[in-house]
Amino acid sequence: MQIMITITQNNRNPEMLAAVRRGPFARPRPQEKIEYLLTRLPKTEARKEFEAHALEHVMSFQRRVVACQREFLARQKKTPLGIVEGYWDRLSGSNC
Repeated sequence: MQIMITITQNNRNPEMLAAVRRGPFARPRPQEKIEYLLTRLPKTEARKEFEAHALEHVMSFQRRVVACQREFLARQKKTPLGIVEGYWDRLSGSNC
């Protein structure tokens, strides 16, 4: 193994901001795509509102994993990580 990549989920990613504000599977607006990078969680904003959207968290995370695999881990293609020969995916437990 030459490199290890870890993907995590953040409550305030654009997809979650959109889902909490406008309902399940709402598409993020342009300002939400950068908001999470520029702001901190206000003390008045309860963490519970994000925790009430478990399905959206899982779906958002899975979409991000698939996008990462497609864009950064494409085998035998030039990617931002170089040319990937293969990788092991802990979520599916398979060699890709």
